Amino acid sequence: MGSMTTVMSSTNELTDAFAGGSFVPSFVAGPVWTSYEQFRRTGASNLESIPQQGVATLRTKTGTFRILRDDDFQKMLGLASNIHRIQKGLRIVMQAARVAVQHPDQEHLQLLMHSASMIAESPVLPERAGHETFELTPEEIANQSPEDVAFELNDIQRPKW
Repeated sequence: MGSMTTVMSSTNELTDAFAGGSFVPSFVAGPVWTSYEQFRRTGASNLESIPQQGVATLRTKTGTFRILRDDDFQKMLGLASNIHRIQKGLRIVMQAARVAVQHPDQEHLQLLMHSASMIAESPVLPERAGHETFELTPEEIANQSPEDVAFELNDIQRPKW
């Protein structure tokens, strides 16, 4: 029984190390908007009320939409890409295992071991923090005065549908 506990403990440690442990995919409920009009009226400031690892919900006539913060989305995308990579690797390992069972010679067993080690040795995909916010510097703002922009609304052609 003691050896089984050691195996289970080491398997859990390997699983935790393999997953990276940097992102726990547990989300909390964020704000809920029951219509697009309600979402539009509350404005972008209400998006800031979405907590880290929070999911906001927007319900419209066309469907329900989930809104995540960019860093949470980037981490989820990295995890999903990693899962896809592991699935493809496992398919190769399973095929190599089938071949090794049918042909149990040294060459096919080495192929199985090599394909299994490729998954463990392959680098984990990076998770990025997301996009930097766009901000104009004070010099750029000073260079763009309202006098620089002069539109004659009557001169702008309207599109014809």
